[in-house]
Amino acid sequence: MSTIERTVYDDRAPPPLDRPTLPRRPAHDTVVLVAPTYFDVRYRINPYMGGRVDAARARSEWDRLRRVYERYAERVVVLDPDRYGTPAPGGADHVPPAALPDLVFAANLGFPTADGGAVVRARMATDERAGEPAHFARWCRAVGYEVYDLPGDVAFEGAGDAVWHPGRRLVWGGHGVRTDRAAYDDVAGLVDAPVVTLELSDDRFYHLDVCFAPLTESTALVVPEAFTEAGRASIDALFDEVVEVPLAEATGDLACNCHCVDGEHVLLAAGNPETERRLREAGFTPVPVATGEFRKAGGSVRCLSLTLG
Repeated sequence: MSTIERTVYDDRAPPPLDRPTLPRRPAHDTVVLVAPTYFDVRYRINPYMGGRVDAARARSEWDRLRRVYERYAERVVVLDPDRYGTPAPGGADHVPPAALPDLVFAANLGFPTADGGAVVRARMATDERAGEPAHFARWCRAVGYEVYDLPGDVAFEGAGDAVWHPGRRLVWGGHGVRTDRAAYDDVAGLVDAPVVTLELSDDRFYHLDVCFAPLTESTALVVPEAFTEAGRASIDALFDEVVEVPLAEATGDLACNCHCVDGEHVLLAAGNPETERRLREAGFTPVPVATGEFRKAGGSVRCLSLTLG
């Protein structure tokens, strides 16, 4: 194991970290998507969920997102829910994919290690999604990723709440709504990196990836209303530039649930003109993609994708 400090810094004060001195981390270059075979809205576990899903339109939106990723990402892998492997009869893992309408939201299934060769499997906070990580773990093992499980029974919703700082060995950890703060004590050791936690207390920002999007090593897109004053100070301390997302667009079309794929192009939900303008002013190229059907379940671009090594 390396000697990298694995401290978890709570956001009561800016962490005593100097970004340029943090060890560098190789970029993760594989974007994982899960086919929307069973996507639907059948329950309500976040404030955005509701409405009848048009399955054909959802598939069309997802296909468009996949094509955009194929244009800008180095590698795109699509997981077919029906080919994950058969769950063993009995036990908590025996949930067929047809009973998991949110399985399409790949970001929540796990979190990659710094070198990308392993993943920390998620443990969902809600009963409705509890069966999803088992399917993902079977795929990971089948293609050669090592799978780590957190001890105990803490909730940890993968890359929806845990976010790597671009280019550096540092993790940002959202907690308070879906992920337990205690999870990061173990995550820090498993991924061999320090964690700066950010408390989330507003159900509208139930995951970190709907209010915080690192674009490059020095620039982040942020919804300021989602964080405590101390949390905003932690973000300001480790990014040179913070681009603010208007609250109306953050909660309307989930503007901050976006993905800067290559340091330049930012894939985000269509219908967020002010966020697009601010991104262009900061030197980025917005790539709007329709995700309206997935917004009915509380997700958009970043919820639908997981980046692995």
